[in-house]
Amino acid sequence: MAKAKELLAKAGLADGFTVTMDVRNTQPVTGIAESVQQTLAQANIKMEIIPGDGKQTITKYRARTHDIYIGQWGQDYFDPNSNAETFTVNLDNSDAGTKTLAWRNSWEVPKEWTEQSKAALLEKDATKRADMYKDLQKKVLEKSPFVIIFQQTEVAGLSAKLKGFKLGPSFDTNYVFTVSK
Repeated sequence: MAKAKELLAKAGLADGFTVTMDVRNTQPVTGIAESVQQTLAQANIKMEIIPGDGKQTITKYRARTHDIYIGQWGQDYFDPNSNAETFTVNLDNSDAGTKTLAWRNSWEVPKEWTEQSKAALLEKDATKRADMYKDLQKKVLEKSPFVIIFQQTEVAGLSAKLKGFKLGPSFDTNYVFTVSK
C-alpha cells in the first residue's frame, strides 16, 4: 500500500480519485468487487460499484463506456493464439475490425507485443512457439491493465451409464445431442 500511495503521489494523485466498476450482481463477482473497493480505499481511491445483470454489464463493456469491468474470459479454441491475440493485439483503437479485449478496454498495446503475437501464430517450431506465448503471457501479467484473478475450468460428474458426452473447448460447445444411456 505504501508503494501504491507513493506512485499515486508521483502521478499527482496523492488525494486519490474516483472510479467506477461495472459488476454482475451475482456472487462471487460482487464479493470480489467489494474486496477491490475496500483495498483501493486504503490508497484514497473511491470506487463506486455499479451492479447490473449480465446483459447490462457486458453491453456497457462492449460499448467501451466503462471505467473498470469485472468479467470472465475463457478459452475459445485449443490454440494459444485465441487468448494471446485478445490481450496483445489492438491494431486500431478507434474502430477495430476485430474487437479484442485490448480494444474493448481502449488499451493501446505496445507494438512489439502485437508483432510477437503475430509471429507466434505463424511459428512452426512448437517449442519456440510455446516460449513465445509464455513470454507474452508474462508481459501481459506484469504490464497490462488486465488483472487475472483465477482460471475457470469446466468439470462434469458423469454416471457410468452415460455414453458420448465430452466437454468442449468452451462452455458453449458442451453438446448433448451425442449423449445416450
